[in-house]
Amino acid sequence: MQKARRLAEVKDLLASPEFSAWWQSLSVARQALRELTEQYDELLTQAMLMDFRAELAQKNAIDTLYRSGEHEDAAAGLLAESTELENQSFKSVGDFEELRFRASETWYKLGAAERQLEEQKEQLQQAQQQREKLQGSARREADARHSQREHELKLAERAFRQLQQEYERDNTRKTRVWDEVERIWARSAEMSLTMAEKKMQAKKVRREAETGFAQAEERKQRAQKLRAEAEAKGSSREQANQRLTEVLTQAREQFSCAIGDEFLYFRERDQSQRAFAVGLVADSQTFNIEVKPLAVYHVDRNRGVSFLEPAVEQPPSVEEGDRRFEAYFLQGRKGEKKPAAAG
Repeated sequence: MQKARRLAEVKDLLASPEFSAWWQSLSVARQALRELTEQYDELLTQAMLMDFRAELAQKNAIDTLYRSGEHEDAAAGLLAESTELENQSFKSVGDFEELRFRASETWYKLGAAERQLEEQKEQLQQAQQQREKLQGSARREADARHSQREHELKLAERAFRQLQQEYERDNTRKTRVWDEVERIWARSAEMSLTMAEKKMQAKKVRREAETGFAQAEERKQRAQKLRAEAEAKGSSREQANQRLTEVLTQAREQFSCAIGDEFLYFRERDQSQRAFAVGLVADSQTFNIEVKPLAVYHVDRNRGVSFLEPAVEQPPSVEEGDRRFEAYFLQGRKGEKKPAAAG
């Protein structure tokens, strides 16, 4: 049952060894709860952060694995293209060999035609020289032979020019086909080299993905461990909160007061609508005045701590003075007997 007190009695109580011991217990319980709460929040935050990092590592590993597949697909595409180019090169090399054979044959024919042309020129020159020395019928026969040699020379020149044009045409086609062969070979070599690099990149990226999956799994395990530690710390926090509740409850029983989270309340003697509130916290923001630990405030029953006034000694009322005066003369000083009535 709450005991009504005067302000002086409340202050005496606050200064007593019993209250000091209780206040120390309250401070220890609050500090323990505060530390455990901070540790619990920190562990829970770390666990949530580790969960997020695990999910991020998992996502990155999956994306990396997709990139590995892209490299493998690119390597397969390059292999197919390189194989197609090799097949093209076989046909082009065959075309080149055919043209080379034809050009070589034409070259031999051209050489023979050139020799024949030179012979025709020499024979024409000889016929010209012989014709100049002859007269009469012999001259006519020489003129006929000369005309024949001129005709044969023109035919030889025409055949030589045709073979020369044919050779140039075949040689140009041969050179063009060979350039195409070399282009195909160069492109095929580039495809092969790039394909090999893509394969190695696929292996490298796949290894990165495996590392990412392992990292994600490690972070998941660390998150589970942190969460388990947070749960254990949460249990300790609940125990600390229970301990704080017990300490506050002890005040109700030990000091005959009402308890709150931040104040103790004592009924004020001779003031049924008022009470004393003893601050248990420091707070300069919440209430109408600054609250300090163990400071005593006046409150009324209706408004409570929504309006605080510093507690000060109240002068005794006239009725209180009359009662004290009567008690003094009717009962005597404390420790003395009342005088006997005259008889």
